[in-house]
Amino acid sequence: MVVRKRNWLTHAILIILIVAILFPVVWVVSTSLRRDNAAFSSKLFSSRMSLQNYKDLLFPEDNVLRLLSDIESITTNSRPYDEKPVEFLVEKFDKDIEALKVYSKESKELISVVDNEYETIKSYLSENSDKLIQTVVEQVNKLNEKINIEKSDNNQLIGVAIISLLEEGRINEKDVQELSLGFDYKDYEDVYVEELKTKLDNIESLKRQLQEDQAKLNQIKKELDFYQEEYTRLSLIIDNSIIPQFESFNKTLQVAYDLLNTPSNQIMAVVSEKDAVENFEEVYSIVKNMFGINLSKERKAVVDKMYENMTKVKMLWDNFTLKNSANYADFISLINQFNLKALKQVRESYNLLKNFAEIEREYLKLSNEYILFANKIGSKNQDLEELTRKYLEEEGKYLPAKAYIMSLLLKDDIESFINKVEKYTLPKDINKLYLAVKILSRNVNDFLGYVSDDSLKKDVRSSIRKLDWVATLNDFSKKYEKFAKDVKVFIDEFDKYVSSIESTGKAAIYSSKNGVKVRIAALLQLFTKVQSEYPANIASSMSIASKAAADLVDQFPVNDLDKSFKNVDKKLFRFDQIWKQKQKYYLWRWIFNSVIVAGIVAIITTIVNALAAYPFSRMRFRGRKYGIMSLLLIQMFPAIMYMIALYGFLSFIGRYIPSIGLNTLGGLIFVYLGNIAFNMYLIKGFYDTIPSSLEEAAMIDGATRWQTFWRIVIPLASPILSVVVILTFMGTFNEFVLAKIILQDVEKYTYAVGLWTFSSGPFETEWGLFSAAALVGMLPMVILFLSMQKYLVGGLTKGSVKG
Repeated sequence: MVVRKRNWLTHAILIILIVAILFPVVWVVSTSLRRDNAAFSSKLFSSRMSLQNYKDLLFPEDNVLRLLSDIESITTNSRPYDEKPVEFLVEKFDKDIEALKVYSKESKELISVVDNEYETIKSYLSENSDKLIQTVVEQVNKLNEKINIEKSDNNQLIGVAIISLLEEGRINEKDVQELSLGFDYKDYEDVYVEELKTKLDNIESLKRQLQEDQAKLNQIKKELDFYQEEYTRLSLIIDNSIIPQFESFNKTLQVAYDLLNTPSNQIMAVVSEKDAVENFEEVYSIVKNMFGINLSKERKAVVDKMYENMTKVKMLWDNFTLKNSANYADFISLINQFNLKALKQVRESYNLLKNFAEIEREYLKLSNEYILFANKIGSKNQDLEELTRKYLEEEGKYLPAKAYIMSLLLKDDIESFINKVEKYTLPKDINKLYLAVKILSRNVNDFLGYVSDDSLKKDVRSSIRKLDWVATLNDFSKKYEKFAKDVKVFIDEFDKYVSSIESTGKAAIYSSKNGVKVRIAALLQLFTKVQSEYPANIASSMSIASKAAADLVDQFPVNDLDKSFKNVDKKLFRFDQIWKQKQKYYLWRWIFNSVIVAGIVAIITTIVNALAAYPFSRMRFRGRKYGIMSLLLIQMFPAIMYMIALYGFLSFIGRYIPSIGLNTLGGLIFVYLGNIAFNMYLIKGFYDTIPSSLEEAAMIDGATRWQTFWRIVIPLASPILSVVVILTFMGTFNEFVLAKIILQDVEKYTYAVGLWTFSSGPFETEWGLFSAAALVGMLPMVILFLSMQKYLVGGLTKGSVKG
């Protein structure tokens, strides 16, 4: 008998992979059902589960704000009621008013139920006050047992630790007196100064120096940024304007020099040198001054070249004798043009270059200063790190002693806490109990700051967290009482507004139908009240109370009130759904659009591919071998590469055929139909597996080529055609980029584009709605896949066999 050896490593890897693969699915399902915001929760599962996300997406409720908006449209004869008859509007108005009254009644009933539950909670707290207080005391006593720190036998350690704590402000003289040390801690002040105080003062002094240096460095950086900006700006002007102009001047000077250097007296001319010499001398003087400006090598070469050229021209000019020749006339004409252009340009360039040189000099100076200061600060930071390290090492010797002292004081605080809270009565003194627990928690955190034992820290924090229910119960009581007080006034005012709207609404409808639109003042005021006052005054308190009630289900030390807390949370959640403002979603429309687009594309693509693949499989023609390969090669390029061309084409054709233009599902279908080459190749491979003898036999019996294709090949190829339908439908259904570019109207969005709206804007943290929409959107593909699954594997494998 052969015994198989089990490979536990393989099993472990498979289990890990399954968990990793299924985790996103579990998270999406869990998030779609939770009422709290998964974006701000570290828990995978929540106790506050609901189908509300699915209701909002699939069966949205016309809550108060939507009804008020609907009544506004009815009474002003606005869309979508502008073409409805008066009788219909009156009937719809009555229904909406009745729905508002029903919501008001339901809200009062919800508040009544929650009030009763709140009274039940208060009664329970009153009846079991001693028990609950005792629970707090027991928990604090357990905490007290965990904070036993061993006392050091070295009085010096304790004395120095006390002085250090006094300097830090953690304790005071009264606390020291209560410790009953048995020795005078002041005897160790010299030790404290030598081992800790001096080092700490050095650290503080170095920190102050670093702050001053950093402030100076920031000031240098600010000035450096200014000079750098000016340096960059002037560099662009010099390189893009001045240098090219000077190079042009150099060419002109070279031409002028050549005219003088090759004189001719064959043709005589009358020449006037008026202003030419003076202007040239002025330009020459300015360029000569430029010669001394400190510039970069490339820039200076251009300026020096101009100075050199002008010097050559000037020397030749001064010694030139044939001043009545035609060459000299041409020279003077050229020099006058040169002077005209160069004089102003050279003046401005000189000032700019001079300014640039100063800025460059200051910039370099500040850069060096900045580097020096940065290095200085870096060095001081290293010194600070070293001093801090030495201080912490020295202080580490005293941490156990500090922890011991803080534990003694914490024990005294715990004893004082117990003596104080034992006198409290719930629910009357819940705020006092909350303040006492808050102070105790702060003292516990101060103690833990000196504890190095991580396990002790964890145990102590775990113990103190068991008192979190006190703060949560305090928040619940305060916020619910405020909510209950405000909401009753709010609903009473709401009823008055509804009565006013009901009395004037029908008259407004008749008036609007007759051409005189009347906007009901009470309706406008009520809409503003619900839209702004409710979230500001009512919902803020209610949401905190509801969340606190849900938290108390887990935190409250006994389970007797779990039902009441859950009921409060549930009823307040329902109350919020009635009154809160909700975004309008078009999920059904988006899914319908995607199903229509993907379905039409899948059917047309399959038909075209079935017809196009047949000649490549059965017929012999020139280009058959490389034709389909060429199509495959073209399809290798992503569609986004030619999106501009598609966009322009749809924009153009939409002017003449609007149904396939931009922002239309027809245009999107048209774009998607370009994806045929791969599916054609797939179907062609399947056709190759069908024996051609079947078609030959049919043709012998009198069938035409079309009949053999339609009656023999197509039925036999149904598996691969089903595969193409599935793959095309899934790919089109999930496509986002092209649909996002082509479609603009929200009602025309496909599912993928619509789902994107849940991840942007004010709803980017509403992961529950996003997850629910993602799961609902899976249904069409799941249904299609399951209904045609039997064809998928067979079609793919058969199509891959070479015939």
